[in-house]
Amino acid sequence: MKVTHSSKIEHNKSKKGTDLELRSAAYFQAHGFLIRRDVMLSVSAGTSDITDIDMLGIRFNIPLSEERLIADCKERKKSKPFERILWTTGLSVFCKAHRSCIVVPHAPWQAREFASKVDVEVLDEEQMDAYLNSVKGSFISFSEADENISYRVNYAKKQIGDKYKEVIREDLKLRQMLVVGKPLTNLNRIIVALSNLYKLPTPTTEYMSWLRRYLCYNAAVTASVMLARFSAESKWTSESDWKDHAKKTLTYGDVPPKKAQQLARLALEQTFYEGLPTPKYADELIMALQAMISNPSVAAVVPYTVDFLLLGRVLGGMSDEYIPPVLLGTFENSTKMAKRIMSVIAYAAEIPSDVWEVGKRNSSGEKHATECQTVLPIKD
Repeated sequence: MKVTHSSKIEHNKSKKGTDLELRSAAYFQAHGFLIRRDVMLSVSAGTSDITDIDMLGIRFNIPLSEERLIADCKERKKSKPFERILWTTGLSVFCKAHRSCIVVPHAPWQAREFASKVDVEVLDEEQMDAYLNSVKGSFISFSEADENISYRVNYAKKQIGDKYKEVIREDLKLRQMLVVGKPLTNLNRIIVALSNLYKLPTPTTEYMSWLRRYLCYNAAVTASVMLARFSAESKWTSESDWKDHAKKTLTYGDVPPKKAQQLARLALEQTFYEGLPTPKYADELIMALQAMISNPSVAAVVPYTVDFLLLGRVLGGMSDEYIPPVLLGTFENSTKMAKRIMSVIAYAAEIPSDVWEVGKRNSSGEKHATECQTVLPIKD
């Protein structure tokens, strides 16, 4: 089936580095990777940044196992591939990446030979564009591979200035969690972030409303990655053991239970003789994890599906008739599981579940994303 979409990237050569990143994002997205660009790195989520990743790709394979990719994209015609290869090698160690890649306009054979010795892949424009041209009748880029989504996010961030600086900071933290932190500890943080984002004072401008929705959707995608990541780590563990571990982590985080009780007593001036209360959403999340672990072929594509549904269909306005090639054969089941996860996340964050819906007003009367897009410019 031939498909078209207004925000489709034309895969022609460009002198702009951002365009190279977008084409690189589309290339890896077409291969089944969930893509996030401009990921600032720190020792732990929310602390001072140390460097950044041009592009991070996450893909889950069968049986559930995570494949993490980082890519360094340099458009400069006189880029220094040898320097970038060494840089990417060090970065991949910190990120615990399984694959690392540099994307350049042209790579001499000497650079490719050098890269092969340190397990770095080299992708040039000719290779990338040849593949994208071969699939452009069936594949449409979306989310962070969609130039219009990227343009709208940047436009909205510039318009709000410093007034909502903490909102933008939340987005940086969400991206960091894709690299650092334990899955369920991060999940608790995501739920708090989602709750805080949604409960901000009602936006006075359409672009702030759109940006807040984008950030909420990105939080849901990141949460789905954490659930898939925990499922992958726990697939060979007995059900009773991983459920016990999940409940303890959701309750205490990374802090030992006794230490957590001491901290709670100091902060709340209350002694919890029977331990801290388990979050009310723990059982719902554990049931979702159980469904994912028992159905790995569907769970593997859930993060990609959540990204497509929220940032492709809702924010990107993609047709309901289009299904990414990666999801063919699993889309119906992966959509059901994705919607279940989104419902649980909304419940945990105490926000209306219709926040994920299209073309309606939510319970607070706010317009949904597709109704707000007209105030945000589309890149020509």
